[in-house]
Amino acid sequence: MTVNLMEVRDLTKRFTAPGGPFRKARVMHAVNGVGFDLARGRTIGVVGESGCGKSTLARLILRLIEPTSGTVRFDGDDLLAKSAGEMRKLRARMQMVFQDPYSAIDPRYTVARAVTEPFVVQGRTPDPGEIEALLTMVGLNPGLASSFPHQISGGQKQRVGIARALALRPSLLVLDEPTASLDVSVQAQIVSLLEDLRSELGLTYLFISHDLSLVRYFCDEILVMYLGRVVEALPDTDRPARHPYTRTLMESTFAPDPAMRRVIAPLEGEVPSPFDLPPGCAFADRCPNADALCRTDPPALERRGGHPVACHHPL
Repeated sequence: MTVNLMEVRDLTKRFTAPGGPFRKARVMHAVNGVGFDLARGRTIGVVGESGCGKSTLARLILRLIEPTSGTVRFDGDDLLAKSAGEMRKLRARMQMVFQDPYSAIDPRYTVARAVTEPFVVQGRTPDPGEIEALLTMVGLNPGLASSFPHQISGGQKQRVGIARALALRPSLLVLDEPTASLDVSVQAQIVSLLEDLRSELGLTYLFISHDLSLVRYFCDEILVMYLGRVVEALPDTDRPARHPYTRTLMESTFAPDPAMRRVIAPLEGEVPSPFDLPPGCAFADRCPNADALCRTDPPALERRGGHPVACHHPL
């Protein structure tokens, strides 16, 4: 039995914008050479600004979209070598919770039908009482089974999404910003629920968020992405950041204690276009430490000072 549940190597996804009479076709590197290992029972957080490739990465590792190149192994199986039928069976063991609970559930479905959907896809019939048990597991009253999405709150919708993801007893859950569209108090309830489920069911999580403070609280390891690349891989949440971008993200988190608040120095400069990346480091135009080398030579993700960082001049 392998220690790692998932192994990702050099995963890349390029999207092509077609040309026209007055413009050339353009290529965007949405995910560029990403690799990591996800051990059983662990939680890896993926953070970065909007548009950095986090959600695309989530869909790539589940093969909801096809990668341009790279490898993804799940429990020893090469996912990219699987047929559509084989992937359908494997997806019973790896499920996704989507960001927006308002659009993730078909408005024509009752709660019970939404939670039953994975069984239908897999050609199975849930056992008597199984749907009610799933609702109870995620903290919902089984009496809501006959309700429609417009009759329940956003937090309840997200719990329905989690129950649906757990229906087939998966090993891996990919959580794509599962609290982003919820009120702060409801966010805390959902995070607490996810913690309890991980402990009770032995789940492995890939947790995607733009909220670094939440990721540091909830996750075991952190991958920091910038314009499609991993720029730093922190093996634990207490490890000091060495990439200037990661350090800026950490320093910009809100501290509720007034005594711990500090002046935040915002990043200057523009984010490069993903269709026209610079020849060197993509962060160079916003980095106070950048020099000529940074603008011409892209830094490799290499172990420096105890963990991998893609920077010529790590902090």
